[in-house]
Amino acid sequence: MQPQICYNSSMSTLITIGIIVLSVLIMSFLTLVPGTFALFSHYAQGRFSKKHASDLSFFFLLGAEITASCVFLSTFIIVAVFIADTPSTDTSLLTWLFIIIMIILSLTSLLFYFRPGRGTELFISRKIARAIDHQARNVKNRSDAFVLGALCGTPELIFTVPLFIITSCEILQLSSTHPMSSMLSIVYIVAPIVPLIIYRWQFLHGHNLADIQRARVHDKLFTRLILSISYLIIAVILIQFRI
Repeated sequence: MQPQICYNSSMSTLITIGIIVLSVLIMSFLTLVPGTFALFSHYAQGRFSKKHASDLSFFFLLGAEITASCVFLSTFIIVAVFIADTPSTDTSLLTWLFIIIMIILSLTSLLFYFRPGRGTELFISRKIARAIDHQARNVKNRSDAFVLGALCGTPELIFTVPLFIITSCEILQLSSTHPMSSMLSIVYIVAPIVPLIIYRWQFLHGHNLADIQRARVHDKLFTRLILSISYLIIAVILIQFRI
């Protein structure tokens, strides 16, 4: 029986890694925070020296990373407490709930994440979009940049919180001493700021907002497909291996 146990353990680890990789992919392709960062960097470079603009962009990155870390760690603790307090609960109903949520997010990403038109306007209300633009335009110091980075992704929590919950559940499937659990947690926490690091590098090497916006418009359909397909694959994996 030991080979079968090893096989099941290996399969479970691969499934966990697969779900987390898909979640990381989704987090990396969500565009509200990167779009805000690009807009903020454009305004900062027009108002301040290159050194000061780079300094402000670092604090924007720091704010975005701390928010992502806090949301993930809070979710992880809540999920861990829930699982510890209800060890005998049949979780199939909750699994089906998250399967439905993943399917809804898949359709939402495909149909509604971007507003109709040639630009890259997102699903957020125009009032929120104007508020974000106003804050990005008027950043003056490190604390302003930090707060903007920390809060601008709030409207996308509907897309990310279900991923935080599922990822927490999957990491908890692994033993707390499993070497993969800590590494997967770190990768997942860092993933949301990878696009920001890429944009920051582009701005530091002579690219401007127009260059980035052209790429965003060109990649809009691809982004929608990646988000939609990734959510859908997570739902399929949950149906196949977690029911």
